[in-house]
Amino acid sequence: MLSSTVVIGGGISGLVAARMLARAGHGVTLLEPNELGGAVARRQLDGLQVDVGAEGFATRGGAVPDLLAELGLAERACSPEPVGTWVYRPDGSTRIPDGAVLGIPTDLADPALSALGEEGLERARLDASLPAAVGADAASLGALVRARMGDAVLDAWPRPLVAGVHRLDIETVAPHVLLPGVLDRLAERGSLAAALGGGSGQLGGLSGGIHQIADAIVGELVTHGATTVPAAATAVEPDLFGWRVRTSHDTVIHADRLLLACPPWWWPSGLPEPLAAAGRSWPGPRPVDLVTLVLAHDGGARASGVIVADGGDRVRARALTFSSAKWAWLAEQAGDRVVLRLTYDAFDGTDEALVMRALEDARTLTGGDWSAADLRASDRTRWAMACSAVEPSMTAHREQVRERLAEVEALEATGGWLAGTGLAWSVTDAVGAAARLGA
Repeated sequence: MLSSTVVIGGGISGLVAARMLARAGHGVTLLEPNELGGAVARRQLDGLQVDVGAEGFATRGGAVPDLLAELGLAERACSPEPVGTWVYRPDGSTRIPDGAVLGIPTDLADPALSALGEEGLERARLDASLPAAVGADAASLGALVRARMGDAVLDAWPRPLVAGVHRLDIETVAPHVLLPGVLDRLAERGSLAAALGGGSGQLGGLSGGIHQIADAIVGELVTHGATTVPAAATAVEPDLFGWRVRTSHDTVIHADRLLLACPPWWWPSGLPEPLAAAGRSWPGPRPVDLVTLVLAHDGGARASGVIVADGGDRVRARALTFSSAKWAWLAEQAGDRVVLRLTYDAFDGTDEALVMRALEDARTLTGGDWSAADLRASDRTRWAMACSAVEPSMTAHREQVRERLAEVEALEATGGWLAGTGLAWSVTDAVGAAARLGA
């Protein structure tokens, strides 16, 4: 056995890193006081196993598809149904053009562009004839879209979608952060629409639910002799042979290496002060409520996703996913029932009050005719969401943590809080952290 490693945190990043280390021959002990998988979570509602955390993944970079292949889950990979997404505003909703990437049209002849008005439509179509150099030096994704297609396109779809899905300001995030290689493709193909056509930014899913990824990794950890302990790490201390880790069960574990696979607000005491100070300065999380509804019938609703650009006085939700329309496997299992997911900034009220609020918002956003009597099951899951690590304001925080980690031997950190929100970023970062620890 090469060495022993304690992994603190059993979210998807911790599981991926622990799996790599165990496969490389490390003795692995993983500490997690809550359900393994973190944001890759599920609930059983009215007999259905539904994801109440991540429900899809970006295929960019291949990190998640590669992991699925290694776990024997590649045959279950699937794509979402082309049900479309709308942007809601009090004065009316507009459909995001088919094939759009982050709300940016890839087909400038799509009838949905008529919502821009004659002037906005004409400006958008200039993208096809403008020199490729226009927008090539854009510092932000917003500046790129504005230069190529104009403000009407930017404000109609990309701005609310980037804010609603990624919680980022399109005017500050660099183009390559959300669209890797887009400027190179713009130079090659001559227009932004062409640069994004052909599958850039694809979304993938897993027939049966994303939670199967966590299940498969846990199974491999058992096979490779790793130990999972349902406890938190309360304190750590370096010693001559590595690290001593005290758990919430008041036991002590000795390890050669230590991986912090949890965000700084859950770090144990005893870390080297420069790193601990960097952790203390990390912005705290914000609470987000995810409400899942299982309804008895479709209610005549428009079976599409909705991003809320402005809820006005009527809608509190930030977004709605019509999950049973989006995923064919879930539609098959649900039968006549429908499954909806609505996302809220922290709701100050009871579970029942939030569920009734979600039902009302679902009616408004989709036109569905549902009453409380149609509600078969519901769930409220609260997540502590880290500030997006790819937000420009987080650059200094990320660099500081990385620098402090480099100063300490046999210690690494990983997680979406450090890498960026989403499975693609989390898996890639976990693989890198495990490699640096000797996997």
